[in-house]
Amino acid sequence: MKPLLRLTACAVVLCASRSHAVPSPANSSIPAHMLLVGRAGDLADTTYGAFTVVVRDAANNPVANSTVEVRILNCPGARLSSDSYDPPSTIRCGTAGVLQTTNALGEARIALVGGGTPGSPPGTGPCVQVFASGVILGTASLAYPDLDGSGGLGTNDISLWLGDFALGEPIGRSDFDGDGRLDASDLSLWLGIWGAAHSTQSATSYCP
Repeated sequence: MKPLLRLTACAVVLCASRSHAVPSPANSSIPAHMLLVGRAGDLADTTYGAFTVVVRDAANNPVANSTVEVRILNCPGARLSSDSYDPPSTIRCGTAGVLQTTNALGEARIALVGGGTPGSPPGTGPCVQVFASGVILGTASLAYPDLDGSGGLGTNDISLWLGDFALGEPIGRSDFDGDGRLDASDLSLWLGIWGAAHSTQSATSYCP
């Protein structure tokens, strides 16, 4: 019985030490591109919007109980929903951030709900920042199919996308597949999201 108790105690100590380990940007992984999606009722569009952040330490061990924050603070025109629609995520409007705690494998699966602001300046390149326990893991690009942030996905969003497409520039908000250019594949992806009917509604309210 005593060896078993010692083994259990060691496991507890090991898990505790890993949960307090410092995240390593080099060993952790984040997506290169994210979508700011809509919702259907009380649920975020996780079919197209969900992504996983994996937090690991310098020894490449998973870091459990690490607070991951995905910030869209520097993305022109992007508006984050003040409700997450993606439990157990929470919203921190002050940093335009979505927070979630990593599991025992060091993973946090997150979906960002929000939309765009008509008339906002175009942007390009990575603008999302991803943190774990206060350590920045890297940046990612962001697009939002609900370009007007109102009424879910609809014809006005297509009109706004066509306006961006006509500029002939790699405008980030309309680059839905994240390949650095606006083309038919982005339009096809938008139609797929619209057809799946998981982004039929915009956020009820946005962070100020």
